[in-house]
Amino acid sequence: METTYLLPPDAYYSDEWFEREQRLLFGDTWHLACSAHEVAEPGDYTTIVAGHDPLVVVRGLDGRLAAFHDLCPHRGIQLLDGSGNTRAGISCPYHAWNFSLDGELRNVPQPEQFPDLDHQACALPPAALGEWGGNVFVHPDPSATPLEEWMGAFPTGIGSFRPEELTQVLHFQLPAATNWKFFVENHVDVYHLWYLHSRTLSDFDHNRFEWDQVGRHWVSHEPSKAGLRTRRPAAGSGAVSHIDERDRDGIGAHALFPNILMASEAEYFITYVAVPLGPERMEVDVRVRAEPGADLDAIQKGIEAFVVEDIAACEGIQRAVRSSRYRVGPMAQEHERPITNFQRHLLEVLGE
Repeated sequence: METTYLLPPDAYYSDEWFEREQRLLFGDTWHLACSAHEVAEPGDYTTIVAGHDPLVVVRGLDGRLAAFHDLCPHRGIQLLDGSGNTRAGISCPYHAWNFSLDGELRNVPQPEQFPDLDHQACALPPAALGEWGGNVFVHPDPSATPLEEWMGAFPTGIGSFRPEELTQVLHFQLPAATNWKFFVENHVDVYHLWYLHSRTLSDFDHNRFEWDQVGRHWVSHEPSKAGLRTRRPAAGSGAVSHIDERDRDGIGAHALFPNILMASEAEYFITYVAVPLGPERMEVDVRVRAEPGADLDAIQKGIEAFVVEDIAACEGIQRAVRSSRYRVGPMAQEHERPITNFQRHLLEVLGE
């Protein structure tokens, strides 16, 4: 397959493109909603928007997690926002309809106004839910392909890391004035490692970078130079105890299609989601898992050092993409092929 750029420039700034992605892509895929520990107690909830669908994840009184569309079946108002605890049930802020934590309609004020009300038909619409790596994922379609099947062989491609055995120690966001696709394409671009990250990733041997396409997903591994573990200047402390020597020596970069990115080093495992906020605006939602007692300040500085470089590069392309002279030239046959793969999968979903 030829390595080539498949998307037109307006895919990165057009309102029409963005709207199609929200409906056809993000409205029909799995999303990372939260860490499981953030919804650990009965009544704990968190919300997320999947395309145009506001969803809520809630822990029931029986300890089980469930996901629903976050809107009232009466008049459609969003029921919950952000995160918190609603152990007493979910109450509509508009007309006070009340729902149990399993989504059933429990109470309607002035019931005489609704003599033929079908309580079962007015339950909260369900969404699909799955868990992996200590994280909770949701899909707007309750009949979606199960998370494990959607991921396929991806979990084996991240090496010896078992994220669920680590603790989420950091959660922060970084704003970016760029289209979300530029950030994903940068993540799977091997060619830029020698140059954009000449300082921050200088300990690693880019010539021995290995990557593999796992369906629509992507996994990779890169050893340190000469097979030696030379600690990056800003990396954290406290190596992950359960990983093997290969992962202790190198770094990993992975991507769940379309926008859930991951990276691993001896001290941590991170997910960073490219959250689209508009055609030319996004944020990077970063979650870090590590051993208890890790140096959080050092880890965050180490992660931000290379992510900020990536953001700056993507913002630079975004500023140029509307130019009448904007073109994408010949691409590196092997090192930029993952970009072609990503774009091909995107176009398949959008029906192009």
